[in-house]
Amino acid sequence: MESKIIKEIIGEIKNSFRDEENLKSLTLVGSFYNINKKLEKFNDLDLVFIFSKITKNEINKLKSVASLINNKFSTENIGITNTLKIGPIKIPSKKKKTIMLHFLVYSKDGYKKYESTLTRFSFQHYKPLLGISLKNINHIKKVTKKDLFNGIDGIPAMNKWINKRKVEYLEPTEKRIKISSRIPSDKEYLEVIFYSILRLSSNILRLYNKEDNLNKKMCKEFSNLIDINLNQLPLKTLILKEKLRKGKNFSKEEIKDIKSLSLTFIKECEEFLNSR
Repeated sequence: MESKIIKEIIGEIKNSFRDEENLKSLTLVGSFYNINKKLEKFNDLDLVFIFSKITKNEINKLKSVASLINNKFSTENIGITNTLKIGPIKIPSKKKKTIMLHFLVYSKDGYKKYESTLTRFSFQHYKPLLGISLKNINHIKKVTKKDLFNGIDGIPAMNKWINKRKVEYLEPTEKRIKISSRIPSDKEYLEVIFYSILRLSSNILRLYNKEDNLNKKMCKEFSNLIDINLNQLPLKTLILKEKLRKGKNFSKEEIKDIKSLSLTFIKECEEFLNSR
């Protein structure tokens, strides 16, 4: 069951929206685009929905499909969670493993307005499950240094997430995009820090047309190519992230040290970019 559950869930979602006239594009993005990826303790299944416009019907249908999948695919060992919030968020279950359905929902115009150039550049490389390619909705030719300093998910945003320990989320409604924020738990906070380090590393490598994924290969390319003191930190972050996902509890002192190191890393990256 575990080896094919993601494929079956994606098939269920695809079938549920196949005849949805208001849907312009449905695209699977992220690590599970690799059909051979195995389930981990926590699994984020990212699906981008682009509608002509977002109505109450679309919101209700997304919630209904998430509920259907939860009832159909939850097992003794696997829990299904879901969210329509857009941002660095993890919603674990009480089971040994979690699959979080992360529905990234936009109107066609809202996608260009509320999502960063960095993310749109990344998303456009995935083939759609239904409808048109995200590349045809908004084509980004290349990532520039300026893009890495955007306020949505660039360096200023990462500094705010880590310094203020406050994360903002976008949530679609039938009338507008709702912006909310909250203070994350220790575990969520570490997830945010690790994501920031790895995503910033990946963003910088995009300037060199290098590896885009948040994996070991990307981290090694970063350490070999980027001349800063903490160029080994992304590799170390992968190890810490794995320990966190396997249930390690980090002390307050450890979290404080990781926070300090991450801010120094971001500062070094900023100085490196400004010197280019």
